[in-house]
Amino acid sequence: MPKETRISKSEVESVIRQRPNYKTLGLKLKLRAFNAIDSTKTEIDRKERYFKFRKKNRKRISRQEKINDRRIARALKRGEDFYKPKEIDLKDTLDPRPTIRERIKYDYGEAPVIFDSSSMIVSKDQIQLLLQKKGYFNAEVTAAVKPKGKKKYEVHYDLTPKDLHFVDSIFLRTQNSAVKATYEKFLKEGKDVLIPPFRFDSEALAKMRKSLSDYMKNNALYGFKESYVSFEVDTLRSGDTIKIAVDISKRIVGKEETEAFKPFAYTKVRNVHFHLMDTLNYPGNFQKEQLEPRGIQLGPYDNIPTFDTLVYDWYDGRNAQFRTATFFYNGKLTTRAELIEFQNYLEETNYYKGDYLGQSYNRLMNLNIFKTVKPEIIENEDNSIDVHYYLTPQKQRTFSFEPKATHSSSYLGISTSLNYINRNLYRSGNRLKISFSGGFESQPDVFSTNDESAVLNDGTRSFNSLEFGPSIELDIPRLYPLKLKRLSKNQNPTTTFSAVYNFQQRSEFKRQTVQLNYLWKFFDIDRTQVFTVGIPVIGGIQFVRIDKTEGFKNRLEQQNDLFLINAYSNQAIYKDAAVTYSFTNPKLKEGRITFNYGFIFDMAGMTMSLITKDKPSNENGFKEFLGQRYSQFVRLDNEFRLHHYFNKQSIHYRLQVGAGVPLENNGPSLPFDYSFFGGGSNDNRGFRARSLGPGVYKYYLDTSRTVTEMGDMRLGASVEYRFKISSLFEGAIFSDVGNVWTYNEDPNRSGGQITADFYKQLSVSGGIGLRLDFTFLIVRLDLGIPLRNPTLPKNAQWIFQDDAPYIQEAIDQWGIDPDTGDYYYKSDKANFPNPFQPQFHIAIGYPF
Repeated sequence: MPKETRISKSEVESVIRQRPNYKTLGLKLKLRAFNAIDSTKTEIDRKERYFKFRKKNRKRISRQEKINDRRIARALKRGEDFYKPKEIDLKDTLDPRPTIRERIKYDYGEAPVIFDSSSMIVSKDQIQLLLQKKGYFNAEVTAAVKPKGKKKYEVHYDLTPKDLHFVDSIFLRTQNSAVKATYEKFLKEGKDVLIPPFRFDSEALAKMRKSLSDYMKNNALYGFKESYVSFEVDTLRSGDTIKIAVDISKRIVGKEETEAFKPFAYTKVRNVHFHLMDTLNYPGNFQKEQLEPRGIQLGPYDNIPTFDTLVYDWYDGRNAQFRTATFFYNGKLTTRAELIEFQNYLEETNYYKGDYLGQSYNRLMNLNIFKTVKPEIIENEDNSIDVHYYLTPQKQRTFSFEPKATHSSSYLGISTSLNYINRNLYRSGNRLKISFSGGFESQPDVFSTNDESAVLNDGTRSFNSLEFGPSIELDIPRLYPLKLKRLSKNQNPTTTFSAVYNFQQRSEFKRQTVQLNYLWKFFDIDRTQVFTVGIPVIGGIQFVRIDKTEGFKNRLEQQNDLFLINAYSNQAIYKDAAVTYSFTNPKLKEGRITFNYGFIFDMAGMTMSLITKDKPSNENGFKEFLGQRYSQFVRLDNEFRLHHYFNKQSIHYRLQVGAGVPLENNGPSLPFDYSFFGGGSNDNRGFRARSLGPGVYKYYLDTSRTVTEMGDMRLGASVEYRFKISSLFEGAIFSDVGNVWTYNEDPNRSGGQITADFYKQLSVSGGIGLRLDFTFLIVRLDLGIPLRNPTLPKNAQWIFQDDAPYIQEAIDQWGIDPDTGDYYYKSDKANFPNPFQPQFHIAIGYPF
């Protein structure tokens, strides 16, 4: 194919019928798996299983007949003319589950691609058709077969595109004034508009056709369909230019005998009706009092009729336009009319828009109080429509018991929760959830006393941490305390109140946390963006109380580590700002690429510092509010994700950038819950959870180091290639880069402070993974290998470099044992661990 051709190689390959066998990392593993399994043995296995199932079924049928004979005899003995027959499940012999050989050969494996000359001819024709669709009307394509070895052939397709045709004129042919005026607007403000001159491309015309259809529907032309738009291409002109006429066919309404043509016209909404099909608030016997007098008999799938009517006026009679609707119900509305009408975009006396019906449906469903929402539009003779919504409520109150495995900050655990949910409190769509949860989790000791592997085995695989506590959450579908009448429908807000108490008991301390939140959430129409903001000071309050054991308290005092003392101390957090934002775009490249971005911003203690500025400090030099020291900091955490899907493979990217600044009343570091950690199954997988960093702190030379390392800043990036092995198994190859740093210098962790050379202090790891996809649960197994450890001496940071500088540091630190002639601690792995020890992680869900 000539280089100047404006068609990519991938586009041409996509229409070729026969392609070489699938490759994984350059190897035809699927083909090898197919060939490795003998077809005869596979068929023998299938037949043996079939006869085995038939034998089992005969036994089960015989057993079923004996049981039913006994039941019949007992029924006759009691004088009854009926009995409940026993039905035993039989093995499926028509579509039995595949054998292991069948799974490997046919589910995972791939049969060899056998050359087919007819497929080659079809592919040649498809390539020529593709070129014509791209504007190369006179293109020529030839195909040739060349042998490659004894049993292999190569197929060569030669493309001669010739002249590329351009469109120098595109115009609309219609007598409908509404269509003509809307088309002119579309040319100015629509998407995918083609303005001459442009090269002929049938795919670009198809996009314009769809975009034009959507634009017409969203500009009050009810009933407009994409099929009404067609193009007439004039290629008989001389030269390489063509012109295109855009035709809009006549609209057809009705069916068969009632079929007729109806011109397109601007359409308004005449009436809006909501049908609440329930009897939850009916005070009497609905069957006897309403249905039987009317002679109505309901079948199991019939809709419940409604007999009470309410005409709702948003403006209390002061303005009858737009925000009015009619409600049909029984007894009493199960949900307040103002909340239901607030979800509707097709408002009375307003112009129709095609997207509004789907948006209204989504808004009603997102209330999570209706089991089904069925919208219906009825067209009137006067170019108006009536909109009907048929609503069936969900069960209002539910109880649930949820045992589950947990995976928090790379540590496994088990937990359970007892939940009560009221989805429609006070008939206002308020969602109340009350929970009591508890469980056990694996956590390492704060101070390292074992080698790396022992810490992993004893510290993260034994359930040594107990947590429990109640929580209550109330979601209100508006900005409380503002009324719905004060809001725009485009805001789609929710207010969340929550209160959580958590008790944690570990061998070193007991930790109690009380957290109160008052948040406003905003969703866009498509719910691709969520913006959450906390009310200043009262929007996020957290109290932390830690009761330390004497041994743990003495250890902290012995180390005189201000950072650790600050992390494990009583604190109160009053947030001046608590903002979170998330954005998802799932439509890039026709859904093949998904982009996600989110950030969390917290600022605490500023208001408290103004309130307490004239008060004296406590004995430790900190200000207090209500007898409790408060935290003061600013923190921002960002995360970018990009997911690229193709065939049965995908590549995933992640970038994490976060930073916090501990301020005057906070101490030298961020509070523990707001610190950054590195390593683990969801971060840098070549390092143990929370062991990475900070900076280039030489942990291996510090005999009093802690297992948990933390920082005030984070930079991390990951890339992961995933590929399907079978319907159950998925493989992965990954690489992670990153580190954490402290904002202030920590005397106990020299080298941990952020510097201008932070980019030289990044750790690098790589590895392989296996995922088990159980549909409802992803179990992940990852083996991560540290490739670069930035804390090591300059010439020993990479795994392939000599470890002599690393050993020399030990000699310089501890000296030589005169009895052995070796440096001290050589055999003591607790204090001198292997810096490139692989880490095995078991986790739930994908890392990102």
